[in-house]
Parts: sequence; structure tokens; C-alpha cells
Amino acid sequence: MQREVQNVSVPRYLTAQQFGRTMKLSLWAWLLRALPGYLALEVGPFLIIGLGLKKTVGELLGPYLAFAAPAVILMPLVWWLRVWEKQGISPKRLARAWGVSVALWGVSVVVATIYSGVKFGFMDPMDALGGLIVSVLLSVPILYFMAYYMAIATVSSRAAANGGGGRPK
Repeated sequence: MQREVQNVSVPRYLTAQQFGRTMKLSLWAWLLRALPGYLALEVGPFLIIGLGLKKTVGELLGPYLAFAAPAVILMPLVWWLRVWEKQGISPKRLARAWGVSVALWGVSVVVATIYSGVKFGFMDPMDALGGLIVSVLLSVPILYFMAYYMAIATVSSRAAANGGGGRPK
């Protein structure tokens, strides 16, 4: 008996939409799955910094955790925003949520950078405070409106592609 093999083209990689349909994980399962890999990838730059600046692990721990926090903040926010988008929330409300989320992420990156600069002795603490205030005052509106307009365009175009009504697919 000979088996006939069909010449079927199977894609090597799943598209994002296919991946989203196969991954039905809760937020906490998703975080427990993604977070260790992210934290492991972030160790490399801090080991290089530690060798270059001759810092101990204890001295690197605070800046490492400060730089790890923005992604830990953004991961659950993105998950919730994707869930809200699937539920059919209004495009303006979703765009506002994206704007606030990206602005919060930007502030946490600024705080991590300035904290690390002070901790490593690159900045004077008083200069860092002034830089923090200016950076936050400039970055929050820029990041908010950038994310808002990008999200409103994306969500609106998806809604138009789905016939102008109902939940996005």
C-alpha cells in the first residue's frame, strides 16, 4: 500500500490573528508565560553595564528592576486593551485608554532612566529632579496624543472594514 501525500502548503509561522485565536490564556497565565523570558533578555545589557562600570550585582539590581517595571506595567494594559477591543468598546474610549497606557509607560521609562542615572552617578540628584519634571511634562501629552490618534485611526479602519458596525474581528 502506498500512501499518497498531498502537496499541502502549511505556513511555517502563525499569523498574529491565528496566534490570537489559539492562545486563549488568562492575563495571569499570559504574564507568567511571557515575563520570565522578558526578564531574562533584559539581564544581558545590565551584565555588560556591570562589567563596563565595574558595578556589583547589588548595585545593578535597583536599575534593573526600574527598567523591567515599564514592560511589566505595559503587558497587562495591552492585554486588557485587546480584550476591550474584541468586546466592541467605542473607538474613542479605546483610543483614550491607549493614550493613557502609553503615557503611563513613557513616564515609567523616564523615571527608570533618571533613577539609573542618579544611581550610577551620571546625574546630580537635584539636576535629575528638574530633568524628571521637564521630561514628564513634555512626554505625557506627546505620548498620549500620539497613541490616541494612532489608535483612533487603527480602530476606526478596522470597524469600517467590518462593515461599519458590530464587533471587530
